Amino acid sequence: MDKERKIALFLDCENVAAKWAREIFERLESIGDVCIKKAYGDWRNDALNPWNAELIQYAIEPIHIITGNHYKNNQGSGKNSCDIKISIDIMNCLYDKIVDCIVIVSSDSDFAPLAQEIRSKGLQVIGFGENKARDDYRKSFTSFEILQKQEEGEEKIKNNRALVRMLKKAINETANQNGVALVSQVGSWIRYNYSQTAKSYGKNSWGDVFKSLKEDFSITYDGNVMKVEYSCW
Repeated sequence: MDKERKIALFLDCENVAAKWAREIFERLESIGDVCIKKAYGDWRNDALNPWNAELIQYAIEPIHIITGNHYKNNQGSGKNSCDIKISIDIMNCLYDKIVDCIVIVSSDSDFAPLAQEIRSKGLQVIGFGENKARDDYRKSFTSFEILQKQEEGEEKIKNNRALVRMLKKAINETANQNGVALVSQVGSWIRYNYSQTAKSYGKNSWGDVFKSLKEDFSITYDGNVMKVEYSCW
């Protein structure tokens, strides 16, 4: 089994809603140990109040960014100050070489060059963001997780050709000479190479993901062992 990843998490709380905190941590806990957890924002901003409970529950360190404006009802400016502080802390973390993976939670495309720089240093960088995140921004990361409601996720799986391509690649890498792979081995391969789990797609297991893609994959059982292959070769 590969060594558990050490993960550093950086949350742009002015850009992502607090309601996604639980989902983010559930996904990351299946990937590794989140040893650094920092949340950024001007905490005078009333719009950030929902984050207070999440900071306590998940032991997240709040980083207060003073923008020079007192926020009230989401009025204010100085977003770049938050972005700059996040970028500085991430670069310090990168050069300290104390983690294996850096996670940026933001839909802000200004972080694209930073994600590319992290990848150039040989570290995995995972992004989390809402549907508003631009496609070119998403592609800057090793992998990018869309935060969405469960019912939205089900439809996204069926139409996600990038997911199908990744699953086919995983099957190719783990299958026997007959093209049949163990679902457990497929999941392990994806976790190691893409830092993704079934929860990244709103499912509890990769078996559930494959069951949502019946047109592309066929599932068989050997006792309690689930196996998978292409529906059409």
